[in-house]
Amino acid sequence: MNEDTTKDLLSYDEQGKAKMPGGLNVLTILTFIGCAISGLFTLLLPVIYKFSLNMMDKALSSGKEFSAKEMADMAKGRAAIELGTQNMIPLIIIGMVGIILCFVGALWMRKYKKDGYWLYVAGELAPVLGGFLIMGTAQFTGVASILMGIGIPVLFVILYTMQRKYLVK
Repeated sequence: MNEDTTKDLLSYDEQGKAKMPGGLNVLTILTFIGCAISGLFTLLLPVIYKFSLNMMDKALSSGKEFSAKEMADMAKGRAAIELGTQNMIPLIIIGMVGIILCFVGALWMRKYKKDGYWLYVAGELAPVLGGFLIMGTAQFTGVASILMGIGIPVLFVILYTMQRKYLVK
């Protein structure tokens, strides 16, 4: 891409510095927030799993009668949590690697670097593929887990793909 094309794509402020396009700015800020929240939840995964198992045990011992569907959903959820507990370290490592790749990719995209896009995509794919290799489809216990695990990463990759025209370095 030559300098004239770059000038056509980017706006400049009074000092002649390139002004970040609004869409790219919002996406990278959302990515930084998402990385912070994901990092927190990834590091707290052992506590979250333990809490979830305790809540299931309390629900079962409460004496409340559950429908067959509720019992099946609880059994499916318990199996997924137990599988996750058995593979805790690899899941945390894969999650943190993905978060770091997304964070660095977003930083690079703020500097208009094309390679930042590919780092970001790798960071979004790593946990999805790694989780699938370790846990299979057991990690998707409902619509919410599918949306969080696949829907949001796919949405952000599509949105970043639409902003690639601004990545000129």
